Amino acid sequence: MILLKTYFPAFLAIALITFSSCKKKKGSDPAPGTQEETLAFELPDMKVGQYNQVLDSTYGLKVNITSKIPDKGVKVTLNVATETGNIALGQDAIADIKTTPFTITLKHLKPLKTYAVTITLASLGNTANVTSPKVFYVTNKSAE
Repeated sequence: MILLKTYFPAFLAIALITFSSCKKKKGSDPAPGTQEETLAFELPDMKVGQYNQVLDSTYGLKVNITSKIPDKGVKVTLNVATETGNIALGQDAIADIKTTPFTITLKHLKPLKTYAVTITLASLGNTANVTSPKVFYVTNKSAE
Protein backbone atom coordinates (compact mmCIF):
# COMPACT_ATOMS: atom_id res chain seq x y z
CA MET A 1 0.00 0.00 0.00
CA ILE A 2 2.90 2.37 0.75
CA LEU A 3 4.36 1.66 -2.69
CA LEU A 4 1.06 2.61 -4.30
CA LYS A 5 0.96 5.93 -2.39
CA THR A 6 4.60 6.65 -3.33
CA TYR A 7 4.60 5.79 -7.04
CA PHE A 8 1.05 6.72 -8.03
CA PRO A 9 1.58 10.54 -8.01
CA ALA A 10 4.79 10.16 -10.05
CA PHE A 11 3.05 7.87 -12.55
CA LEU A 12 0.12 10.29 -12.82
CA ALA A 13 2.45 13.27 -13.44
CA ILE A 14 4.37 11.43 -16.19
CA ALA A 15 1.11 10.32 -17.83
CA LEU A 16 -0.28 13.89 -17.83
CA ILE A 17 2.94 15.33 -19.32
CA THR A 18 3.01 12.64 -22.01
CA PHE A 19 -0.62 13.11 -23.06
CA SER A 20 -0.44 16.90 -23.06
CA SER A 21 2.74 16.98 -25.17
CA CYS A 22 1.27 14.57 -27.72
CA LYS A 23 -1.94 16.55 -28.06
CA LYS A 24 -2.49 17.76 -31.63
CA LYS A 25 -2.79 21.51 -32.07
CA LYS A 26 -5.73 22.69 -34.14
CA GLY A 27 -5.15 24.85 -37.21
CA SER A 28 -1.39 24.49 -37.29
CA ASP A 29 -1.26 21.80 -39.98
CA PRO A 30 -0.13 23.24 -43.31
CA ALA A 31 -2.24 22.54 -46.36
CA PRO A 32 -1.10 19.38 -48.12
CA GLY A 33 1.26 20.18 -51.00
CA THR A 34 0.47 19.21 -54.51
CA GLN A 35 2.35 16.17 -55.71
CA GLU A 36 4.78 16.92 -58.54
CA GLU A 37 5.57 14.47 -61.29
CA THR A 38 9.09 13.10 -60.97
CA LEU A 39 11.43 15.20 -63.10
CA ALA A 40 12.94 13.57 -66.16
CA PHE A 41 14.85 14.94 -69.14
CA GLU A 42 16.72 13.87 -72.25
CA LEU A 43 19.57 15.22 -74.34
CA PRO A 44 18.49 14.36 -77.90
CA ASP A 45 21.75 15.42 -79.59
CA MET A 46 24.16 13.76 -77.13
CA LYS A 47 24.95 10.17 -76.24
CA VAL A 48 24.83 10.08 -72.42
CA GLY A 49 27.80 8.27 -70.87
CA GLN A 50 29.68 8.34 -74.17
CA TYR A 51 31.99 10.56 -76.20
CA ASN A 52 30.50 13.15 -78.53
CA GLN A 53 32.05 15.60 -80.99
CA VAL A 54 31.39 19.28 -81.62
CA LEU A 55 32.99 21.46 -84.28
CA ASP A 56 33.36 24.80 -82.49
CA SER A 57 34.36 26.34 -79.18
CA THR A 58 30.68 27.15 -78.53
CA TYR A 59 27.90 24.59 -78.68
CA GLY A 60 24.13 24.90 -78.17
CA LEU A 61 23.06 21.86 -76.16
CA LYS A 62 19.36 21.03 -76.55
CA VAL A 63 17.55 19.74 -73.42
CA ASN A 64 14.02 18.29 -73.41
CA ILE A 65 12.15 17.95 -70.13
CA THR A 66 10.05 14.83 -70.67
CA SER A 67 8.02 15.11 -67.45
CA LYS A 68 5.51 17.80 -66.51
CA ILE A 69 7.36 20.99 -65.61
CA PRO A 70 6.72 22.03 -61.97
CA ASP A 71 4.64 25.21 -61.51
CA LYS A 72 7.56 27.14 -59.96
CA GLY A 73 9.98 25.98 -62.64
CA VAL A 74 13.25 24.09 -62.75
CA LYS A 75 16.79 24.95 -61.70
CA VAL A 76 19.55 23.59 -63.95
CA THR A 77 22.96 22.68 -62.55
CA LEU A 78 25.74 22.45 -65.13
CA ASN A 79 29.31 21.34 -64.54
CA VAL A 80 31.92 21.27 -67.31
CA ALA A 81 35.43 20.05 -66.49
CA THR A 82 38.39 18.65 -68.39
CA GLU A 83 38.32 14.90 -68.64
CA THR A 84 41.93 14.63 -67.51
CA GLY A 85 42.72 16.67 -64.43
CA ASN A 86 39.07 17.54 -63.72
CA ILE A 87 39.73 21.29 -64.14
CA ALA A 88 36.47 23.25 -64.16
CA LEU A 89 35.60 25.26 -67.25
CA GLY A 90 33.52 28.30 -66.29
CA GLN A 91 30.13 28.60 -67.95
CA ASP A 92 27.39 31.23 -67.91
CA ALA A 93 24.68 30.94 -65.25
CA ILE A 94 21.47 29.30 -66.46
CA ALA A 95 18.20 31.08 -65.78
CA ASP A 96 15.38 29.12 -64.13
CA ILE A 97 13.45 27.11 -66.73
CA LYS A 98 9.68 27.10 -67.25
CA THR A 99 9.45 25.78 -70.84
CA THR A 100 10.77 22.86 -72.83
CA PRO A 101 12.83 22.33 -74.91
CA PHE A 102 15.55 24.77 -73.94
CA THR A 103 19.17 25.28 -74.96
CA ILE A 104 22.28 25.49 -72.80
CA THR A 105 25.24 27.17 -74.48
CA LEU A 106 28.54 25.48 -73.74
CA LYS A 107 31.40 27.96 -74.16
CA HIS A 108 35.21 28.09 -74.19
CA LEU A 109 35.66 24.54 -75.51
CA LYS A 110 39.31 24.36 -76.56
CA PRO A 111 40.22 22.47 -79.77
CA LEU A 112 41.06 18.79 -79.37
CA LYS A 113 40.22 18.79 -75.66
CA THR A 114 37.67 16.50 -74.07
CA TYR A 115 35.33 17.72 -71.35
CA ALA A 116 33.04 15.86 -68.96
CA VAL A 117 29.65 17.59 -68.87
CA THR A 118 27.22 16.92 -66.00
CA ILE A 119 23.63 18.20 -65.98
CA THR A 120 21.10 17.92 -63.16
CA LEU A 121 17.59 19.38 -62.91
CA ALA A 122 15.82 20.27 -59.65
CA SER A 123 12.30 21.48 -58.98
CA LEU A 124 12.09 24.98 -57.50
CA GLY A 125 8.92 24.00 -55.60
CA ASN A 126 9.99 20.66 -54.14
CA THR A 127 13.60 20.20 -53.04
CA ALA A 128 13.20 16.41 -53.07
CA ASN A 129 12.34 16.35 -56.79
CA VAL A 130 15.81 16.17 -58.35
CA THR A 131 16.93 14.19 -61.39
CA SER A 132 19.88 11.85 -61.43
CA PRO A 133 22.84 13.59 -63.05
CA LYS A 134 23.42 12.89 -66.74
CA VAL A 135 27.08 12.81 -67.74
CA PHE A 136 28.51 12.83 -71.24
CA TYR A 137 31.84 13.74 -72.81
CA VAL A 138 32.35 16.29 -75.56
CA THR A 139 35.45 16.90 -77.68
CA ASN A 140 35.93 20.04 -79.76
CA LYS A 141 37.21 18.67 -83.09
CA SER A 142 37.70 22.10 -84.71
CA ALA A 143 41.12 22.97 -86.12
CA GLU A 144 41.43 26.51 -84.75
